[in-house]
Amino acid sequence: MRYPALLLISLFGLQSCSLNERLAATSSELEQQYADIHLWESLPLRTISWNQALAMIKRNNADYTRMQMNIEKAERSELSVYTDLIPGVSYYAYFNSSLRDLTNAVNSDRLDQNVNVSFSIPTLTQVPYRVYAAKAQTYSAIKALEGKERELIAALYTLQRNHELDQRIEAHKKNRQEPQQEEQYLLKTKGDTHWMQVATLLGDYSARWRILPSSIPKFQWSRYRELTSKLDPLIVCQLALQLESSRLMQYQVALNYLPTINTSLYSPSLFSSSGGTYTGTFLDMDDTKLNLSLSYTLDTRLRSWNNYQDSKAEFKLRQKETTARLIELKQKLSTLRASLDEYYAWRGYMNKRIGHLTNAPAASAAEFLENEKSVFSMQQELLSQEKSAIESEAALILQYGLR
Repeated sequence: MRYPALLLISLFGLQSCSLNERLAATSSELEQQYADIHLWESLPLRTISWNQALAMIKRNNADYTRMQMNIEKAERSELSVYTDLIPGVSYYAYFNSSLRDLTNAVNSDRLDQNVNVSFSIPTLTQVPYRVYAAKAQTYSAIKALEGKERELIAALYTLQRNHELDQRIEAHKKNRQEPQQEEQYLLKTKGDTHWMQVATLLGDYSARWRILPSSIPKFQWSRYRELTSKLDPLIVCQLALQLESSRLMQYQVALNYLPTINTSLYSPSLFSSSGGTYTGTFLDMDDTKLNLSLSYTLDTRLRSWNNYQDSKAEFKLRQKETTARLIELKQKLSTLRASLDEYYAWRGYMNKRIGHLTNAPAASAAEFLENEKSVFSMQQELLSQEKSAIESEAALILQYGLR
């Protein structure tokens, strides 16, 4: 009787603790947590490499962790297809006594106990589908994690490149004149936003994280240009998984037209003890029951037929949407390729022009100042266009990964 008594004490203790008390305690913890948070300008500045940043993302980022949890959940679901075949064990106890007899000592004569074992094979027509669907779900979760990793890398690359170019643009302007007070305020606000965005991606708010610029992989357009002629295998796989998911819905409805076959093995008294009159193991051939059942239901109300037609139409619609997505991707990649071709050709020309004006001898002081002014303007335009090209680079990183 020790364990039931402990259970009763725990239940009464839980009941005595009111909801208001629990909320007050949790609120106090949150208030203390808020008080311990430091503003960005008071946090230490810590420099890490690009690879260290990626490791922090995989370790701490909430979205990445959630994708990992989805894989673990899918793997457990896949395993459950097989663990469902393990026999189940259940315990049952029954106590019966009058209120007057409760004053007497409790003994085993008033307690009935049973330990039962049951073994059930799922519907045989459903087993292959469950195995296939569970494996497909796990594989889909793995590919979703790969896609999320690319998304986070593209976001971090964009964030770092924009921050780097903002600093270069600011330094370029300072060569000619000091920024106005309003510009200084905007730069400070943008800096605060940068620290917050980096910390959110890394999943760590303990410092102002700075990624070493020299460790960030350089975007090589020549390598990506070759890739834009075809789709990345990950993107193709994700589209195929969407189609397969829709097809499985159609297959699941079609299974309703197959007969249901159930098999179960039941032992009603693996172990039994009743009022002290008998006790022990009673498993034998007579006691163990094998149940087999076969059932088939005609779809006289056409519900399964209607569901099948709906799933069939949904699959055809998914195929059309996939075709539209392929067309959209091809057009997008073609546009990106043309845009970046134009940008890099223009940048090459501008760099040659700057080099020419920088090294060309000036006939007069006025010509020298005019060349300096032109070089400054072209350098400023180069920085501005480089910043605009980051979005295109990030789109390609999202499609093909950072290579």
